[in-house]
Amino acid sequence: MRPPANSQRNWGNSQALPGDALPVFVFQWYRPEELPSQKETARRLELWRQRPHERHHLFPQAFEGHFNARGINIHQWTLVMDAAEHARVHRLAMRGPWNTEWKTWLDLHWPDVTKAMLFEFASYLIRKHNLWGMPATYWQTFELPPLPPSP
Repeated sequence: MRPPANSQRNWGNSQALPGDALPVFVFQWYRPEELPSQKETARRLELWRQRPHERHHLFPQAFEGHFNARGINIHQWTLVMDAAEHARVHRLAMRGPWNTEWKTWLDLHWPDVTKAMLFEFASYLIRKHNLWGMPATYWQTFELPPLPPSP
C-alpha cells in the first residue's frame, strides 16, 4: 500500500529516550595529532620560506605580443617560486625548456590559437615541469605569515 501523496516522513512525535535522557552528539573538530601529510606539508612550506624566490611568468615575456593579441596581460599571470627551480626552466634565455616549448607550440598553432588554448597549454607546462609556487601578479607584494604554533 502506498502512502498518501501529501504525507511526510517526519510527522508525529519523536521517540523518547529512556529515563528522560537527552541525546548527545559530539563533533570532534580537531584530531589529537597531526596527520603525516600535514607534518610533511608544514615541513615543505618551512623549507620553501627559507629559500630565495623569483617570479616566473607563465606566459613568456619573449612572446608578449602573441599573448596581448589574445587579451592576456602576461604580468597578471606569475608564480612566486623557488629561484633554483626558476633557473631550471629558463637555463638560457630562449633556450630553456619553458620558452622553447612555448615557441614550438606557438609556431605550430598560431594564428588559430584562442585564449582558452593558451591557458590550457600553460596549465599543461606547469604540470609537465612540476612547478609549484604562489600565484600572484608581477606587481603584487606580500609577506608570508609565520606558521601557527603546533598544539
